[in-house]
Amino acid sequence: MKELYQRLKALSGKNYGNYRQLANKKLDFGDFSLEFLHIQGDPYAPPSKILISAPLKILGWTSNFTNSFTKQIAFSDFLHRELAQNIQERFSEKNSPIILNMPGEEILIRNSLWCDNGNISLVLQIALPGEKRLIDGEAVQEIFISALPDILTNSLYASAEKIQKALLAIENLEIREGLLQEIAKKDLIAFVPNGAILPRESGISEKPLPEAIPFESPESLCVELESCGKKIKGMGIPKGITVITGGAFHGKSTLLAALEKAVYPHIKGDGREWIVVSEEAVRIKTEEGRSIRHSDISLLVHNLPGNKTTSDFSTAYASGSTSEAANLLEMFEFGARTFLIDEDSSAVNFLVRDSRVRALIGNEKEPLVPLIDQIKNFSTLGCNFILVAGACGDYLEVANTVLLLTEYRVENATEKAKRICSNNSEIKSELPLEFVQLQSKSSRDFKNFSDELRPAIKPLSVVEKQVKVKLQGSRLHIGFLQAELAHITQMPNSACQLGAGVFLLNLLQNPENKPSQELIQEKLEKVFHIGFRNLPQGMIREMALPRYFEIVAVFLRLRDYGR
Repeated sequence: MKELYQRLKALSGKNYGNYRQLANKKLDFGDFSLEFLHIQGDPYAPPSKILISAPLKILGWTSNFTNSFTKQIAFSDFLHRELAQNIQERFSEKNSPIILNMPGEEILIRNSLWCDNGNISLVLQIALPGEKRLIDGEAVQEIFISALPDILTNSLYASAEKIQKALLAIENLEIREGLLQEIAKKDLIAFVPNGAILPRESGISEKPLPEAIPFESPESLCVELESCGKKIKGMGIPKGITVITGGAFHGKSTLLAALEKAVYPHIKGDGREWIVVSEEAVRIKTEEGRSIRHSDISLLVHNLPGNKTTSDFSTAYASGSTSEAANLLEMFEFGARTFLIDEDSSAVNFLVRDSRVRALIGNEKEPLVPLIDQIKNFSTLGCNFILVAGACGDYLEVANTVLLLTEYRVENATEKAKRICSNNSEIKSELPLEFVQLQSKSSRDFKNFSDELRPAIKPLSVVEKQVKVKLQGSRLHIGFLQAELAHITQMPNSACQLGAGVFLLNLLQNPENKPSQELIQEKLEKVFHIGFRNLPQGMIREMALPRYFEIVAVFLRLRDYGR
């Protein structure tokens, strides 16, 4: 600490560029070591980045908090939240010179703080102070000699209270992991525990809605699962086709949204922390205007005018129904086997076709094959569907399970739906024979697909020495490649969007690689836990690791906007 103080004092009043004297030096910082990874060029440039590390033992934490990967995730997330909270409290009334984003409700793997091998490493952004392009010595000393040590002390050192909170955070994630294993054993695709809080505070908040009606399973679907010695009762959703129905505003989409978000773990107190769904679950919706490149959509789209092929289909601007068909079939191609669909965010002609329209047009003259015609074929390949249908009654005929929601309360209406369908022949649709055989294995040529993108992986100008990954709103840029991410609803936040971008840059710069689940696990440490020290300066930022399916979704939306 004394060495750092002397260096900062010596820089006071000098030209701002002299901050660079701190680069590439590992400095003593009390129980921590401190290293400047990147130093901004002037006071108005993006903030500098520092790496702080320490043995956990010195901070009072034993190996019991990090001796499994699940514990590493939960413990790192816990400390990240403690640190972000203390930074906010310290600088509550002014712009903070120390920057660390407050995490949302999801528990994620983040490069900004990670604990393993008995050590903690964290990356912070620091806005190095200056006035009229001169170093403000008093302000920078306040940051590094006063504020930052206090924040680290209050956030990262073990205490009786923190140890208890950390143990609860670890237990919360371990219980969720156990529930995932349990639903797999019991042939369930999802589980919603009794007492879960599904509604959110508002459309722009992921906080639980105060005074919301706690979830209660219908007795006929109630199961008891055991995890970490706890017995937890709730609704088990069996494999197959599940239809969620009910009146408007009664909670259909709320239940589906909770399942959609459950692919990521949530913190204790979120209300959804023990909701679990198959790890292969993806949300499918319409996405008018998305680009499609070399996708086989012939199962649901065929016989296009002009004999245009749909087995190797590309378009710069897909229609609503075509985009939804591509979204489903691409995710199927990459291994997804549970699909979450809401009719409110779907194209009607993707889901169903009225029998009168079918009779008027004829199947042979309609390129779109509605999902209702092929959903049973998907089922034969082990696919599961959870579909919200308040108006598309055709799906009641093919459903294995029907959930009826009334004022956020769930009823198992499967038998009632079957009676209605069998007693009302006038509403029963005659499903045609299948048009196309399903293929359970991808035939995509990844090399050709990647080779088309690779020429755009270059710096944006001659003055830039490296390819940059950046976000502009919901649009991701990787060099000259761009992808619109607004409709990838299971992507938790911008940190995950950046994480996906950095991962894909790494992928595309290595032509032999393919975007498989095994590859992503293989690169996890390289990109997030170890390799961030060696990333180019433009990539040293706060990132998180999204799921395999979200990375694939970004990959498939990349296109070269030209130079």
